[in-house]
Amino acid sequence: MSKDKLSRLHTTLVDARAGYETAIDDAETAKLKAMFEQMFAIHGAAHSDIDKALVAKGEKPDESGSFMSTVHKAVISVRSAVTGVDENSLSSFVSGEQRIVEQYDEAIQDELDASTVAMLQYHKSRLLGMITRMQQNAA
Repeated sequence: MSKDKLSRLHTTLVDARAGYETAIDDAETAKLKAMFEQMFAIHGAAHSDIDKALVAKGEKPDESGSFMSTVHKAVISVRSAVTGVDENSLSSFVSGEQRIVEQYDEAIQDELDASTVAMLQYHKSRLLGMITRMQQNAA
């Protein structure tokens, strides 16, 4: 059922935003901070649109995220303390974002509503653009 895949993606975006919130604070360069702020905004826009789609389907989206919100924050904080959040960290962020792309693919494949599919494809394409940018900046 499409609501399940959308709900899962919604929760993942809540979690990702929590991680980027920490990454923004811990970024070692202004360039990385700006990149993380952009990722936070991209996930926020997608979250908002998916939230509206779920409400339209009669769902009440969970805004608390999952346990992974805590994990993302902890991993980033530990990385910051041990090695720093710099260009060497980008490959880890890229891996996480690629898993989110897979969730977009699953939601798109499962979705019956054309306007929701178009919205998901739009947000996925924005994310793919940022993944490319992160890969280009990775040390």
